[in-house]
Amino acid sequence: MSLKKSLSSRKTADSAIKMIMPFSKDLELRERYINFFGALRLGKLLEDLDLIAGQVAYKHTEGWERGLTIVTAACDRIDLLGDLRSDRDLQFLASINWVGKSSLEVGIRISSKEARNWKRVARAYFIMVARHEGKAETVNSLEPVTKEEKRRFQQGELRQQQRRVIAQTSYLLNTPTAEESKVLHDLFLRIKNGKLKGEAMRSSTRQLTLLMHPQSRNVHNNIFGGYLMREAFELAWNITYLFCRKRPQFISMDHMYFYKPVEIGSIVSFTGTVIYTVEKALMVEVVSEVIHPKTGETQVTNVCYFTFTALNDSGIPQKVPLILPHTYEEGLKYLDGAKRFKLGEQKRNNG
Repeated sequence: MSLKKSLSSRKTADSAIKMIMPFSKDLELRERYINFFGALRLGKLLEDLDLIAGQVAYKHTEGWERGLTIVTAACDRIDLLGDLRSDRDLQFLASINWVGKSSLEVGIRISSKEARNWKRVARAYFIMVARHEGKAETVNSLEPVTKEEKRRFQQGELRQQQRRVIAQTSYLLNTPTAEESKVLHDLFLRIKNGKLKGEAMRSSTRQLTLLMHPQSRNVHNNIFGGYLMREAFELAWNITYLFCRKRPQFISMDHMYFYKPVEIGSIVSFTGTVIYTVEKALMVEVVSEVIHPKTGETQVTNVCYFTFTALNDSGIPQKVPLILPHTYEEGLKYLDGAKRFKLGEQKRNNG
């Protein structure tokens, strides 16, 4: 198919995918996904979600026929809405929500089998981008048909606008507002005067350094985005476990950006830090960098934000330690975390 040929409009149903993971009966499958606490390893499920999102995007754009390269630009958001039980089947329903000029949003609904019914337990949104010979390529438009499809398109457009806003308000680009500066100054004085007791932000930092092996490559011979998501998530999970000393419970992942592809043979360093806490939740920022061994030069490839709570032995959320910034950079990260946490709560509550 020629890239110059006019592109046909596509319907949501043309590229939708449904997949079921039979954890209730397939014990070998369950064994591959179970964690130390007997629950499902969300990190491994992230790999599956990224793979499914790519498949939907290729179907919608007729990517294989047109010779396109479809890459994950971002995982906009993942929210956990219920229990991921390892003894219950999981269903993934994935479809196109929104389409721009060269980008698409894929929504994935994750449901758990309860008796004869499917109950939604999580949702995810991936931003995929089409390229041809290294340049952005126009993709097929989307024709929403049902009222629900039109609602999802509008919500996808809104999330696109929100991504632009949050990118423009990055602490790397803008100085704190007067209100934010006051928050930091008040925090500094309370720490200095001993009125706040908590954990120093730097003490929560942990690092993971890995060589990228060919087993983790995608069809384009770069490292699979889902693999990077999994490693980032599991580092954030471990940081939360060490910080709270209680079992972490994932709440959401916010804006995992993929800035550049990671090549096989690269050395990638993942650095995670608790950047913000409220009474019963915390946010971990994970920054992934490619390190070039011969020069020592580093390049940021991914940044993502995970929100967790911590559970006691009865599964009840507990109070988490207070995180305290002690440098200007840490203060900026704290403000960024506060902003992201508030926006994330709004998104979760508005569904």
